[in-house]
Amino acid sequence: MDWETHIVLSGQMLRVCRLDVGAALYSVLPAIDIQPIHYHRQYAHLLANVPLILDAAIDILGGPEVAARDFDALRARTRPRGEQLEAEARDAAAQTGLSRAQKREKRDRAYFYRRIAEEAQNFVTNELAGAEKVLGPEAGRICRDRLPAMMSLVSHFYFDTFNNPVATFIPLASNYAAQWDLWKEIDYLKYRASFYKPEVITAFRRQMIDAPFWTKPLDVSHERDPDIRKRIQGQQGQPFCPCGFLKAMVQRLGSLAPGISPNAIDHSIRNIFSVLKIRHIVHADRELLLCLAIEREIAGFIRQRYAA
Repeated sequence: MDWETHIVLSGQMLRVCRLDVGAALYSVLPAIDIQPIHYHRQYAHLLANVPLILDAAIDILGGPEVAARDFDALRARTRPRGEQLEAEARDAAAQTGLSRAQKREKRDRAYFYRRIAEEAQNFVTNELAGAEKVLGPEAGRICRDRLPAMMSLVSHFYFDTFNNPVATFIPLASNYAAQWDLWKEIDYLKYRASFYKPEVITAFRRQMIDAPFWTKPLDVSHERDPDIRKRIQGQQGQPFCPCGFLKAMVQRLGSLAPGISPNAIDHSIRNIFSVLKIRHIVHADRELLLCLAIEREIAGFIRQRYAA
């Protein structure tokens, strides 16, 4: 998905969870790895890196300078911090007593902070400004809450499976997640060449916003487990669970990565939950059904226009 569409889709997911739509901007953060080009769709597209990405983004995007759209002040505030992190990374690289993991953490923290600071103005004035026309002005009031920010960020990896393979489970697993079955049914190159033309992508965003599954009860008739079916039926009409949504998106990423170890999926979910200090059991059955409904809607739109 293009960056603006990421924000729109993330905003709609936040809404049905009754979370702050002001977190939708965090869905574009993985785009920072377009520089350097050899990181493209790799470095900031890893679930393992989301804690460091969020730390930097909440500090930069959630600050008063962005709220005031004063980007000169933002650069003045973030420059010393970025230089400090770069110096710490250089010092760590030269130390013999630190492990490779410790050196990598210093390097990564500096990289994510610098790149988010560099792209902040573009994200806000271009991508977010366009998405606000669909989501409303509340999307422009960027929040600092880690739960909706995490959900928004992970949604980027999830929706990217429609246009590119993503190896988001590295280093736990190198399997690529993508909508492989859909791509077999369409003219993929024609799809990539024209999907982001204004007349197509605008229609797509509107169809996704207006899709009935956001507000209507989900069909549970195909659920064979009576306990799960009863649990989902009892949740109908209530807001969706953001923790369940996070779990469901990672599970779907795993399902779209042929041959992946189930342990890599489970470990990734536990890592995300540990960052958010979530220690209770999270059921994601209803959220998983919604993810499948979202995927069917997107696939139907694409298939209708680009069938091979």
